[in-house]
Amino acid sequence: MAILIPDQPKECTYGERLVYEKLGRDLEKDWIILHSLGLHGHKTKIWGEADIVILSTRGIFALEVKGGKVSCKDGVWHFGSPGQEYTKKEDPWTQSKGTMWAISKKLEEADSIFKDLLFGFGVVMPNETFISTGAEIEQAVLLDKRDFKKNFGFYIGRIQRHWSNVYHVKHGRDPRFPTRDEILLARKILRPDIDSAFSTGSYLTSVQSELKQLSIEQVRASRRMAANPRTVVRGRAGTGKTIIAVERAKQLSAEGKKVLYLCFNQLLARHLKLAIADDPRSKGIDIHHVHELYANVIKRANMQDRLDIAQDDPEYYEVIYPRVFIEAAMEIDLPAWDALVIDEAQDLLTPDNLDAFDLLLGIPGINRGQWHIFMDRLQNIYGSDIQESVDKRLSEAQPAFDDLYENCRNTREVAVQASIISGIDLAIEGAPLGAPCDNIYYQDQSSFESQLVQAVTKLLNDGVQPEDIAILSTRKRENSLVADIDSIAGIPLVNVNDSFQGDMVFSTMHAFKGLERAVILAIDMEDMGHPDVRMLHYAGLSRAVGLLHTFLPDKAKTIYSGQAAEFAKRLSESAD
Repeated sequence: MAILIPDQPKECTYGERLVYEKLGRDLEKDWIILHSLGLHGHKTKIWGEADIVILSTRGIFALEVKGGKVSCKDGVWHFGSPGQEYTKKEDPWTQSKGTMWAISKKLEEADSIFKDLLFGFGVVMPNETFISTGAEIEQAVLLDKRDFKKNFGFYIGRIQRHWSNVYHVKHGRDPRFPTRDEILLARKILRPDIDSAFSTGSYLTSVQSELKQLSIEQVRASRRMAANPRTVVRGRAGTGKTIIAVERAKQLSAEGKKVLYLCFNQLLARHLKLAIADDPRSKGIDIHHVHELYANVIKRANMQDRLDIAQDDPEYYEVIYPRVFIEAAMEIDLPAWDALVIDEAQDLLTPDNLDAFDLLLGIPGINRGQWHIFMDRLQNIYGSDIQESVDKRLSEAQPAFDDLYENCRNTREVAVQASIISGIDLAIEGAPLGAPCDNIYYQDQSSFESQLVQAVTKLLNDGVQPEDIAILSTRKRENSLVADIDSIAGIPLVNVNDSFQGDMVFSTMHAFKGLERAVILAIDMEDMGHPDVRMLHYAGLSRAVGLLHTFLPDKAKTIYSGQAAEFAKRLSESAD
């Protein structure tokens, strides 16, 4: 049995999986089969991808797999099954030839021993009988339904003979077949072992790349939003609500709509503005921290004094701020938006804020306008009475509801660690495996500072960039363990509000909501386990994408052990 890398292909068509598994069963045990090989050196594309690459002692071959119907009409190639059809300008043979060229180029640039080896390509159609001919079609390297059930060694022998003859006729030479050692070397060049060049920095880059891919669950939610003018999307921390919210705003903008994107966190609003600045689909999107929008409108209407006299009122943000905004918006005749996208809505959904959102949508309002709300009910800061009132108001608009369960921000280890420490469970399903997340215990301030320097130094030496590190505290900096620390391991520690790209940052957990970093170092955690800080820890620790290190006083060891046991119990009960 041949060596398959990976053992099980992730996210591929049925036809590709059928071919891949049959190659593994039929071919020689020392041959190596690579699935979905990315190729940045493609001859005609910025980025290409080979469906399947065979590294064998008969040659190195790139296979293009077409699992459904194949046809060409008016110069355009059509592939796939009914309802899932897609088109390409290139025929399968040209696609396969391009990937073969990129593979040979990459190997030859890495080592000159590959220059005289046999390279070739083929096209496999396991479910189609394809007998058409033409200038683009090379039947000699095609394997279709007629011969697919035969042992794959038969096909490899056929394309090996074909390409050997091509080399002889066109280039006047006979190519050399790879040795077993050359097969292994080719595999290391094309898809190296993680262990062979492992660093924390490269690992984090890989994890972030994987997590950025929309899950099937997210794609489905996005499609349902396109079919429903009003939706409520619910999910725990890490389930990708902001990703979907931004994508939905872009889709609406691309349709020519004027879109208002509101969020609770000022830093998140700033980050998103920068993130979409160069996207042509985002021209119609206005992104605002909700209270920034309120404040600007109130200032334009000369009603600031109405806010100033009520600053100490306990209902200032919940009731008074949105009410004054509504009066100010009506005073200046604020234009309405065509659609509203609300992120972090659990912090914003009160009856008076809903009145404000109703006004922002103009004549259609909440009940008939277009809006999409994204929220995490576990982070709801308002009581059950307010939540019940909001639910009743939204139900009048008859929205569609979507629930997200898969974690697309954190590794499994981060999700587990954050769940243990906070006592509130993050989504774990769908999270990729990652590196261990450590507790770093200290005795006193001096011990803490020493441990912090060691941790940051190790990260930097392992290839982690300063900009990938955030130190999050439950307190403001002047009251935190890093109050008197300006730099760590020679790297400045910059307050997140004053930071630029490339900075290692400090932030409170509260202010960092909605943002993320590859590495989070959590400090000032001595209240771990206390009910008053559970939600803050849940929101803060879930900001870590690939690595979470938590600094705890020695006395917290027993508390952590107890919370770990409680988490294991909750996990067991949910499985039952």
